[in-house]
Amino acid sequence: MEHSEETIEKRKERVLSFLKQKKEWIYYIVLSAVIYAGFYVRTLNISKLRDITTNDWTLAPDLDPYLFLRWAKYIVEHGTLMAHDAMRYIPVGYDTAGEMKLLSYMMAWFYDVFHFFDKSVSVTYAAIWFPVIMFVFTAIAFFLFARKIFYRENSETKNIIALIATAFFVLVPSWLPRSIAGIPEKESVAFGFMFLAFYLYLEATTSEKFRNKIILGFFAGISTALMALVWGGVIFVFFSIPTAVFFAFLLGKVKRDEITIYFVWLISSFAFMTPFSTRYSPLNLAMSTSTGFAIGVLFIIIFGLIFMRFGKIEEIRKKTNIPKELFSAIISIFVLLTIVTIILGPDFIFGQIREVTSSLINPQTSRFGMTVAENKQPYFINDWKENFGPVFKEIPLFFWLFFTGAIVLFNRMIEKMEKKEKIILTFGYFVFLAGLIFSKYSSGGNLNGSSGLSVLIYFGGLIFFVATFGRYYYVHKKNESNIFEEFDFAYILYFIVLTLGIIGARSGIRLMMSLGLISPIAIAFLVVISSKRYFAEKEDMMKFFLGCIVAILVLSSVFTLWVYYKSDVNMGSNYAPSAYNFQWQKAMSWVRENTSENAVFAHWWDYGYWVQSIGNRATILDGGNAMGSWDYYMGRLVLTNPTKNIKDTMDYLYTHNATHLLIDSTEIGKYAAFSSIGSDLDYDRISYIPTLLMDAQQTRKNGNETNYIYPAGFSTDSDVLINSDGKEILLPRKMAGIGAIILTTNDSAVIQPRIIFVYNGKQYEEKLRYAYINNNLYDFNSGIDAGVFVFPKVQTESGQGQINNFGAMFYLSPRVVHSNLAQFYLFDQKSDYFKLAHTESNLFIDNLKQQNIDIGEFVYFQGFQGPIKIWEIKYPDGVKTNPQYLSTDYPDPELDTPKFGEY
Repeated sequence: MEHSEETIEKRKERVLSFLKQKKEWIYYIVLSAVIYAGFYVRTLNISKLRDITTNDWTLAPDLDPYLFLRWAKYIVEHGTLMAHDAMRYIPVGYDTAGEMKLLSYMMAWFYDVFHFFDKSVSVTYAAIWFPVIMFVFTAIAFFLFARKIFYRENSETKNIIALIATAFFVLVPSWLPRSIAGIPEKESVAFGFMFLAFYLYLEATTSEKFRNKIILGFFAGISTALMALVWGGVIFVFFSIPTAVFFAFLLGKVKRDEITIYFVWLISSFAFMTPFSTRYSPLNLAMSTSTGFAIGVLFIIIFGLIFMRFGKIEEIRKKTNIPKELFSAIISIFVLLTIVTIILGPDFIFGQIREVTSSLINPQTSRFGMTVAENKQPYFINDWKENFGPVFKEIPLFFWLFFTGAIVLFNRMIEKMEKKEKIILTFGYFVFLAGLIFSKYSSGGNLNGSSGLSVLIYFGGLIFFVATFGRYYYVHKKNESNIFEEFDFAYILYFIVLTLGIIGARSGIRLMMSLGLISPIAIAFLVVISSKRYFAEKEDMMKFFLGCIVAILVLSSVFTLWVYYKSDVNMGSNYAPSAYNFQWQKAMSWVRENTSENAVFAHWWDYGYWVQSIGNRATILDGGNAMGSWDYYMGRLVLTNPTKNIKDTMDYLYTHNATHLLIDSTEIGKYAAFSSIGSDLDYDRISYIPTLLMDAQQTRKNGNETNYIYPAGFSTDSDVLINSDGKEILLPRKMAGIGAIILTTNDSAVIQPRIIFVYNGKQYEEKLRYAYINNNLYDFNSGIDAGVFVFPKVQTESGQGQINNFGAMFYLSPRVVHSNLAQFYLFDQKSDYFKLAHTESNLFIDNLKQQNIDIGEFVYFQGFQGPIKIWEIKYPDGVKTNPQYLSTDYPDPELDTPKFGEY
């Protein structure tokens, strides 16, 4: 027995000894488990990625990946991408030379490798797996970057920080839709190259051998170029590294090695970007705000170092008492601005300043940009709390973890400074960070991001931080202290990246993902450093206090990770084609089988890639939106155009060789978007189509008549002039509201519907001229020039479906009721020019039809459900091409500029 226990003890000692010697392997094993968790949740949907019309593989529900897949298929078949894409922007087509094509090439190369091992693999199936494989690469690159930031810490600390950060990284819910199976999006690849570029750049700055510095700087440039050839988000790198290097220069940290690394990085990135896309021509690189900024920093640093060697300049500097790095930077900036002004003129400088200022305060400066969902302006009270949760007791845990972590990490960066200085500077950073984030608190309050108070807090926080830092910067430089050279460049780079991530998250919903991927490093640092502080503390009371804090941090982190994992599992399991996508698959099957291969489809831009890739037909518009005014003309002349002006519609479609018009049910919700884009300078078309539901409890019978009440509660989209008691009363746009609509029926007829306007506390009842009920359009030839579209509502009670034929309606204002969309899609009106060729019913409607229940093509069931309608276009005699409709310029440039108070 003793011999057995002795043997066990020896084995334990050998195991512990092995683990101590091979500790690095333990970290990599844990990293593999962490990445596998992310890999697992991203593959849960694969079995559901099927096209119901072909039973073949298809992508998950998204738009842009279908373009990348179509291009990848072409590359696989022909060996290279077509120079001119004849399926886009008919009749002009699209020159792919200026496109970022690397993603499609990588998908094709991945297919080649996959197909080498399994001949049954299709390009689509390879594309399904591609983002998951790239996710693994991105997670590894992130781990390396996170670990490198803390290279001065011991091996255990930096690895644990990187592992915790990576655990958050792989599970952040906002990242999942861009890296899940079936979504080969740009971000699934680009972030990997971005983190790799940051990692390699930091490796270059910390390498001891000069030769290695050059090699690593070169490969950092290659990684940057690869990102640029995938995603325009490369500006993130071109702002981050130059800004970090510029601050390092001001702190006295940039010498020969640092400027050499920066030069090699910048030149190598440009050298590998330029040959593969015309958008990265030398002129474009120099004129761009981001790459131009990077070039400017190179100029400033090189000439700044040169100026510091001039004795006369040094004499002048001493008289000003300005630190030499700052003084030389000011002179270099002045020289640079002078040169740029001479070559490009002062308007270029002012234009760049306006662009940067606008992007910081009002990121979306076009009507189109304002209408894109992913460009929606995020506010802390709703969007930040939702994206950076989970929310516990009204506290968004992830947000406060990274916010606190950023402050603690900043305090660590300046740890060599005196205690008082650290307190003041850390407070200054706190004010800056708080101002940056909370200046855009809510859309309805004073802190809406663009109000005077918001701008004051936004820039006030920055000024306060710069002032506090500048004071100590001046004092230490005056005393020739080298304390700022102790600041770690890795920390400086991370804080620049984090700040740009916050600025991006303020500008659009889509970019909140970027901050979600960067901020875990601050969280991991907070947890690990707090834990180390706890274990190092000897005093009992302080240890208890620190223990409580660490417990809160650890529990919050674990809870957040658990919630994220459960959320990802749920999202991953269901991220697959739904009933709406099946409807599109069936519609595109009809298109493939029943239209000519040279058919051209006109529709709103959202569906272009689907028609091109699933339907294999050319389109006028698509998600690239590369033709400027074409969206405006489609919104104005086709979708919102009154049918009395049908000639304008036909001229536009004929100019673009359109053979078919397609309208989808989601156009109802998008009416506000394309009516805004298609409006004139006075927003003559802007409107929306609200849905009203019957309030059954207010239904009243009066003899053989029944009154149905549809509560409303929205404002009017145009001025309404009514006659009340012999007086004309103006109900002004947006100030007057619609309280309800009353629909009255009797046993034999439909009675003219009534609308109740509300203005200044008074109600005004008027009649509506039009009503579409039971597949019939009624024109009562009097009343307000507006109408209602009544359709059934289905709801389930106790497992049984109940149909209310009058359960829902659309209110169609005077601006909407005569539009092509209302007349053709909703009212099903006949036309000499548009012959309804196909109606693809919603799957719920299809299901009812199979049960011999016919309620028409429109129904309200868990929201509005409607068909996809496709018309064949017949052109009238005498129709002519209008060159204006092919121009990418707006008739008036102001047509793309949003007006304050509109949307």
